Amino acid sequence: MKSFLAAVIVLAAAVNMWSQIDARILRHPDVSETQITFVYGGDVWVVNKEGGLAVKLSSPQGAEAFPKFSPDGSQIAYTANYEGNYDIYVIPSKGGVPSRITYHGNSDRVLDWYPSGKEILYGSSRESGRERFNQLYKVSVNGGLSEKLPLPYGEFATISDDGDWLAYTNRTRMFRTWKRYRGGMAADIWLFNLKTYEWQEIAKSEANDELPMWHGKKIYFLSDRGNEKRYNIWSYDTQSKQLKQVTEFKDYDVHFP
Repeated sequence: MKSFLAAVIVLAAAVNMWSQIDARILRHPDVSETQITFVYGGDVWVVNKEGGLAVKLSSPQGAEAFPKFSPDGSQIAYTANYEGNYDIYVIPSKGGVPSRITYHGNSDRVLDWYPSGKEILYGSSRESGRERFNQLYKVSVNGGLSEKLPLPYGEFATISDDGDWLAYTNRTRMFRTWKRYRGGMAADIWLFNLKTYEWQEIAKSEANDELPMWHGKKIYFLSDRGNEKRYNIWSYDTQSKQLKQVTEFKDYDVHFP
């Protein structure tokens, strides 16, 4: 739901300031009004949007991934493996002690915040019955029982600003090593109305469409459509139904914007 391009610019500035440690492989950026969070070296970091010194946010031992700012930017939800399993944690964006939100034997992956800032959307295979096929859940930012969304499967998802619509993929290849795949496992993006249960598929093609990101009236996503079959960022206008290519990388793929 945040601007990938703005994140790239500030992350590049942060890399320049860390040249003494040769910082590389910055992943999973997310943007608030004043900050950018990202993952480096398996830890969650934050940096001001105008640049400056990036700070590691959390100190527990264990891999961290997929940080997402709350709507007001005061908190960050992320996935972490601190105790032998990937669960969801929340930490103040200024630093502090992380709070554990989910407790389950299956891995949970943070996807988005609900616009109210009171609930977190995440994916998990805890009840799917199929290995590598997740379902979508929401949980209170204070923890407690999770509620499964009324969809068969869901991997990556994002919520519209008004909280009415969900854009999601029901499968993913983001963790696979296949390139330029075309076939039945190619991911597509669907819209689902959380109130009426209306649904529709958007931007259908033989290509792989992944990682939807809702921003205003547009949905940004990754797609390897085109002659190069490289993952680039595309946008889909929910009003005009028009597609537009945003980035045009030809040598390397965009991953996890």
